[in-house]
Amino acid sequence: MTRHVRLAGGCAAVVLMGFLTACSGDEPPGRDVIIAKIKSDPQTQGTSDRTAGCLAEWYLKYATAEQVSAFVEGEAGDRPLDQVAADPQAKSAMLDCLKAAADDR
Repeated sequence: MTRHVRLAGGCAAVVLMGFLTACSGDEPPGRDVIIAKIKSDPQTQGTSDRTAGCLAEWYLKYATAEQVSAFVEGEAGDRPLDQVAADPQAKSAMLDCLKAAADDR
């Protein structure tokens, strides 16, 4: 159980990192780049391909190009989930990713 909580917390921390912080850039990094960032972060190393893919898809659907770039470049700090996913649909999608992360362990 503790392992599930740590993974879900780690995934949430990575996703929440700087989601609302803007930086320059025209095109967001692609799905593979986002997945690589998720898997290389010390808090989310060992994240399954399924969960990393879910989180990457979430970024591509709900984040701006600037927000995705800030996340990938590590230029952002943590944000509470209600700031990151203020839209109920985005929040629900994020929670689904985190539930999948717990199921993968």
